[in-house]
Amino acid sequence: MTVPQEREHESSALDILGFGTPAALEPVAGPAEPAHPFSASREVVERDVASAPLTRRELRDRERSTDEAPRRGASTPRTKARPKPRRMAKKTSRRDAVRIAGAKKTLGKRLLSFGAMLFAGALAFGMTVPANAFNSMSDEVLAESLAMKAQSVEVDPTLVSFSARDAWTVTSWAQMLKLRYGNRSFDYTVGTGPIRWPFPVAIPISSGFGDRAAPCRGCSTNHSGLDFGSGPGAAIFSVGSGVVVERSTGGTSWGNYVIIESTVDGQTFQAGYAHMTADSSALQLGDTIQVGDFIGLTGATGQVSGPHLHLTIRVDGTLVDPFTFLRRYAS
Repeated sequence: MTVPQEREHESSALDILGFGTPAALEPVAGPAEPAHPFSASREVVERDVASAPLTRRELRDRERSTDEAPRRGASTPRTKARPKPRRMAKKTSRRDAVRIAGAKKTLGKRLLSFGAMLFAGALAFGMTVPANAFNSMSDEVLAESLAMKAQSVEVDPTLVSFSARDAWTVTSWAQMLKLRYGNRSFDYTVGTGPIRWPFPVAIPISSGFGDRAAPCRGCSTNHSGLDFGSGPGAAIFSVGSGVVVERSTGGTSWGNYVIIESTVDGQTFQAGYAHMTADSSALQLGDTIQVGDFIGLTGATGQVSGPHLHLTIRVDGTLVDPFTFLRRYAS
């Protein structure tokens, strides 16, 4: 393998790195006596120093002197300017961008502040100036333009006057029911004849015969009898002499009840006693009783709103008002 010869004018690796080219070695002719270290001539020393490679510090000093020479006015040849490193260029561009952005931001803030001040001034001006400050029309012209034609209203004399209207009253639904169903008088006197009242003394009547307001859910609005508000456990007596024709101990709206058929002075009628206390009556179907005999005790069996006696009178198969019947034959 042959080693290629060095090319002329080709820089070595030492020149590229800045150490310079080493001096060529002279061929040794033959053995010679070593020279004394202090006997070297001045020329040899200068040559060796000139041919020795430069250090990094010397290279930096040489470049610095080269850059400062033009500033001092020296007639040194012009050298090519070294390019700035990329990092320095990037830093410079970033600084410029930040400076430009800051200038733009400051300008935007100034414009915003100016706009806010302008708006506040306009608002204050608008609130202090009256509404008609810019109205070119006079007050008289404005009043004429807004004026309306006079109007007149004729009132019918047949209408009710205000005084009559103020005299009106309002009746509640409860008062209407009371006026319709509760304005009847139930005063009576207990007699001693063949037809008597179911109690030996006068008992208040809580509900009359006929139409009424239902006192409870499921109660009838067309009352078929007369309710005596005696309270629970009051003794009930027969209104006439007769025979038990119907008997029930419960299961119906009347609850525990008994019906007795009587004939007095040729008048036949059936008296019903409903809502009695359970097991308070000893009567059986077909039993015969006399007027004033014990029937049972008042209670609250069946469909009721409270303990009371429900008395019915049926004449020729038709239900009649027990109060009117007893007022006629028992007093």
